[in-house]
Amino acid sequence: MSRTFKPFSMDPKVQFPHQFPGTVRVAHGQARVSHGHPLVGPWWLPLAWIWALVLHLRHALYDVGILRSQKGALPSLVVGNLELGGTGKTPHTLDLAQRLSSHLGADHVAILSRGHGRSTAGFAWANDASTWREVGDEPWMLQQALPDVHVAVCGDRPEGLRKMKADRPQLKVAILDDGMQHRALRPDLLMVLQSRPLPRRGWGWTRLVPAGPWRDVPARMRSADVHVRPQGAMPPPELDVPCWERALVSSPPIPWHTSQAQGLASAPTSPFLLVTGTAQPHRILEALQTHKVALAACAHYPDHHPFSKADVGAWLAFGEAHGVQNLLTTAKDAVRLSDHLDALKDWKVWVLPVQVAWTQSDKVEACLKSWVDSLPS
Repeated sequence: MSRTFKPFSMDPKVQFPHQFPGTVRVAHGQARVSHGHPLVGPWWLPLAWIWALVLHLRHALYDVGILRSQKGALPSLVVGNLELGGTGKTPHTLDLAQRLSSHLGADHVAILSRGHGRSTAGFAWANDASTWREVGDEPWMLQQALPDVHVAVCGDRPEGLRKMKADRPQLKVAILDDGMQHRALRPDLLMVLQSRPLPRRGWGWTRLVPAGPWRDVPARMRSADVHVRPQGAMPPPELDVPCWERALVSSPPIPWHTSQAQGLASAPTSPFLLVTGTAQPHRILEALQTHKVALAACAHYPDHHPFSKADVGAWLAFGEAHGVQNLLTTAKDAVRLSDHLDALKDWKVWVLPVQVAWTQSDKVEACLKSWVDSLPS
């Protein structure tokens, strides 16, 4: 027999009252999201220092030409970051692909991704795949959102661009999400996304993995053509590149697998179970608080977590015990939920749309138009 579950208030730093197997702890508001992982923390500073030396040596070898960087077979715009996830590469890639499609036509625009967590290797087109597992959740989501844009995956970025150009010679540009660390490719335009404050100059190595959330040295920010920072954040004083401000904004939840933006006007009044597998879940919680969404519980898993039958079974058991039959997730997480549609047939699944809102979109348009105009005809 089920009992009514009273939704709780999402006050700052509150811990969700239900912990599902395989999930990680989440604190809302200004509290830092803790994954509770013993392999990340300040006790690893010696390894972070060694990693900093390795990175500086690698970058120096590329900078002096001992290791070679080369232009790609297609003009490339790299959307990169120096942090471990959470900077919004996917919504930025989606936004830029839409803008470039308006200038060039979607059939001339491509997206190349690594395909994190996919079951295949080498090069593959997303529209040739039969399931998201063959290309990864993000490329699959991008292909579904942009059916006329050409989306592919390849770990070797220069090789991926060669294959794309050979297979589909009408392509004129390619967007690479998360290609900043691939120094073998010299991009035509490098856009670096930032979500966390830059470490103090000279102390960046203390924030490198495994001691902190940075996977590359902050000095690499100076190689950017464009620096994208959160709205209201102070730009680094020593950074002499154009800075764009943006916000990642969400619309009210919409039903999954529908083209109607019904939003909360048609959403149920009963609370949701929030299911996420993202690097920065507190942003989702803040968005839900803005939209006054009532939550019964949150099941937050590591980034790109492949949801299992055991995971779904835990949600169903929770729903039966507490009278919850509404599941809320993100567009990227919904891709990985598609394997469990039969098990969730009695539930209503909702998605929280997220998009980029530029503070000065005219600067973005001017930059892209200037780049497009410079392309060979």
